[in-house]
Amino acid sequence: MGLRGIGGFIKYFLFLFNAVILVAGCALVGFGIYTRTSSSGVTKFSSILGSNLLPTVSLVLIVTGVVIVVISFLGCCGAIKEVKCMLVMFFVLMLLFFIAFLVGGIMLYAFREKIEDMTLDQLRRQLNHSYGRSSDEQVTEAWDSMQKLFQCCGITGEVNSTESWAYYKTYTDWFHNNTELAKKSRKLQLEYVPLSCCVDPENTPNVTQCQGLSRPTIIPVTGPPVGEDQTNDQLFTEGCYTSLNNMLKDNLKVLIGVSGGIAVAMILGMAFSICLCKKIREDDDYECD
Repeated sequence: MGLRGIGGFIKYFLFLFNAVILVAGCALVGFGIYTRTSSSGVTKFSSILGSNLLPTVSLVLIVTGVVIVVISFLGCCGAIKEVKCMLVMFFVLMLLFFIAFLVGGIMLYAFREKIEDMTLDQLRRQLNHSYGRSSDEQVTEAWDSMQKLFQCCGITGEVNSTESWAYYKTYTDWFHNNTELAKKSRKLQLEYVPLSCCVDPENTPNVTQCQGLSRPTIIPVTGPPVGEDQTNDQLFTEGCYTSLNNMLKDNLKVLIGVSGGIAVAMILGMAFSICLCKKIREDDDYECD
């Protein structure tokens, strides 16, 4: 066997292409196993959206990784050994994977509003009743980590929204419990937002301003709506869902580019596998019966 010229180029290109994909598939399986078994921040963060999210996502990652490994293995062996049946199987599986990738993207776009509503409802439930409770420390830690990471406070909206920084004092059990404690103890000051909503949590004067402990004429004590003289530069005022959504919009071109690159790579893989099949000499030892 041994192809030369353009046939040899296609052969080794397809082999290297699938070798890279094989490594990526193994990494995806490893990450899926890690997220399923680890008690790290990934696990804590998933608690915000429900206990079933992480097992589902990790299972999808593992299954997807295994499928990628199988497909790339067939592509590697079929190319380097010039086995036509393996290349045909590689093409068929890659085509099915491409269709699934395309359908998944279309469904994600078509149901984006429903997904958004379900996500916001879950965020509201968790922040309303679980944040700050001793029995739900994982949820509290996840919210605090998210608010620090994305420099946000609350759920959605900008400074004038009742669901951003003002959500805590308007809806949450956390603020209600703080209010009850404040009534029972004259020494206890009422915090309107948690420490994770503060721009500079290491500086005590800035924290007291952020949490509404020193200046009752500005947010978070007053408003919304927020006048020009009520702004607080020590408080994150954008909701976390809005912050994440804006970040995705800012990187939309990158996301489209990556998705397009994956689609093009799959199409090239399929095209090269067909071209290589045509270049391989007929040999009974490698025919698929």
